[in-house]
Amino acid sequence: MSWPGSDRQRKRWWERKVTSLLRKARLPIAVQRSFDHRLDMVSLEQVNNLYLLLTSVLVGKVPGAVVELGCHTGSTTTVLGQILQNHEQPPAMHVYDLFDGAWSTEESVLDRFRANHAAIGLALPHIHKGDVFSTVPSELPDQIAFAHVDLGVGGDHDLHYRLVTHALETVHARLSPHGVLVLMDYHVPGLTVDGNDSNPGVRKACDAFFLNKRERVITLYGGPCSHGFVRKK
Repeated sequence: MSWPGSDRQRKRWWERKVTSLLRKARLPIAVQRSFDHRLDMVSLEQVNNLYLLLTSVLVGKVPGAVVELGCHTGSTTTVLGQILQNHEQPPAMHVYDLFDGAWSTEESVLDRFRANHAAIGLALPHIHKGDVFSTVPSELPDQIAFAHVDLGVGGDHDLHYRLVTHALETVHARLSPHGVLVLMDYHVPGLTVDGNDSNPGVRKACDAFFLNKRERVITLYGGPCSHGFVRKK
């Protein structure tokens, strides 16, 4: 499986060689490039989580579409798309993002999103460009089997809290029984292992929303990143 930037997280030959020599010397040390939160959009551990959770929904034949709120240039979109591509009867996939700004001096974020799909021969999902406060829920599918929410907006924690709250209120209502909602950056101090608390608005929104719900957010191991999910009852 490949996604934008995945080559940055795979060990280079000399890293494997040095690690092997260290182990022969009985030194429990691994040489590996550190995760860069500015450039690396998703960790290997999070990719594994997405694979297992989406596969569980597909194998369980949970009805509904796959949606992603916040996708930027498609790092996680391409991961989800490849999982769906290998399924016999994949559900429709919808992505929602502002796609604002420029990826480079020659390319927009949306152009880069499309190019990242083309680079691995992956069909594009249904693209909903615009503010999620406007496109969601009006452009959401009536039934959702799997949702991935990644609405980080940099340092504006209040806006991020409101965005995640809006996503929870609209997506949860359409999530099928046994459907899965994955939350990027869900962080619980003392429980999340290694993960960075880059967007505290996620947990704040979840704590408020699920206070009187039957479900609870389950913390996942995301390596250098934070991750959580809910399975609809």
